[in-house]
Amino acid sequence: DGILVAHNLTFDQSFLNAELEREGRDPLSNETLCTVRLARRLLPGLDSKGLSRLTQFYDIDVDGRHRALGDAEATSLVLRRFLSQLAFEHEIETVDELLRFQHQSYQTVRSVPGHIDEIRTEVLPQVPEAPGVYTLKKSSGTPLYIGKAKNLSDRLRSHFTAVESSGARKRKMLQKVRTVDWTTTDTELEAILLESRRIKAKKPRYNRAQRCYYSRPFIRLDTNHEYPTVSWTRRLETDGAEYYGPVRNTDQAEMVVDVVGRFFELRECDDDRLRLGQRCLYADMDRCGAPCETQEPEAYAEGVDRVRAFLTGRDPSVVDRLRDRMRQASEDLDFEKAAQIRDTMEQLERILEKQRVAAAPVRRHNAALVHHDNDRDDRVDVLLVRFGQFQESMSCAQPPSPEQQARLQERCRTVFDPSTAPPASISKREATEIRLLSHWTYAHRDELTAVRWRPNQSPEALAEMIEAAVTESSARVE
Repeated sequence: DGILVAHNLTFDQSFLNAELEREGRDPLSNETLCTVRLARRLLPGLDSKGLSRLTQFYDIDVDGRHRALGDAEATSLVLRRFLSQLAFEHEIETVDELLRFQHQSYQTVRSVPGHIDEIRTEVLPQVPEAPGVYTLKKSSGTPLYIGKAKNLSDRLRSHFTAVESSGARKRKMLQKVRTVDWTTTDTELEAILLESRRIKAKKPRYNRAQRCYYSRPFIRLDTNHEYPTVSWTRRLETDGAEYYGPVRNTDQAEMVVDVVGRFFELRECDDDRLRLGQRCLYADMDRCGAPCETQEPEAYAEGVDRVRAFLTGRDPSVVDRLRDRMRQASEDLDFEKAAQIRDTMEQLERILEKQRVAAAPVRRHNAALVHHDNDRDDRVDVLLVRFGQFQESMSCAQPPSPEQQARLQERCRTVFDPSTAPPASISKREATEIRLLSHWTYAHRDELTAVRWRPNQSPEALAEMIEAAVTESSARVE
């Protein structure tokens, strides 16, 4: 009297009936339920409706797949997921309704609940095609998820399209969404920064990343001494030292400091040891030029300049030397060593590529970043950065109008006021946003032109350089 459930029912039922016929018995007359039919109606957006794809989609782990018992277990677990989805999306509660559903035409199957249809028809048409931040909320107004978008309209439509083929976590979230809010921004970078602040303030349940501010390590070049040293720290002080970064974590910070020690031979001893004038272990390991013995500050200063060029991504020699060492290790069949060098080299390349746009310590990163988005030929964005931190942006036509030129000069006078002192310290939030700026500039490095500001440069002169970069950027794209 039970219901026969199978994946691709016709195929399995034919084998069962053939065996019954061989035994001289009547064919099965039970009610039947085909999970392939259910999959076609519940998951039309899924690329395949095979049992392997369904177990992968629902993250079901079954031993003995492609064996009778394993496939039967997998089918039963997939059916459980279908029953849950049917109850929510189609309000199916009885066996009769379930059996009828598998035979419904695709046109009559309502794939999503009413609140999703309402958002699709009433909310999404109002969403602008602009950068910004959006919030998916419960009926109570509680944020469920906060996201950013280069194009709000496209991004939000992607959330509410092919809902049935989304992962379980996303479907569970969309079950609760009742309202959608958004805030437009002038640029994608501003959307990235605003998203970070809002996630940390609201901590929505379905945002896994960016929920807290973390202390990021910076590389510190202590230039207060005749013989400078390199170390890493989580705090930026107004102590005259130069700070580069931030980098992702302490492992990266220690790796950079180690590379500087191995390739540039700056001292690693403390001031007390230096004053003793005694050669130390680092010198014997060829990790230090032993300034305690040589007493040649001019030669040491040249090494410091090379370190600056390295930390700002302008000196590729270290990466080149690492590549040579990796090749040599491979030729010597020391593949473990070659892999270690490769990993170090790849990490270093990513770090230095991000530093190349800034090309200065954090507190001396003062520039206008001219961004020509290849997807938006009607405008060029100008992003103003002071003391390593994003300040504001403005959009310019091509070429800039007289009004835009006047506004650009006025903003340059404010942002790049020589009398403005650098911040005494940098908070966790500011360090996080410096890192987000670094990520964004790295991702868009082929679309950016950096116009650097020098303290002795007038705002008018800087504005003229920016205007020239805007015009040149437009001409290059054309």
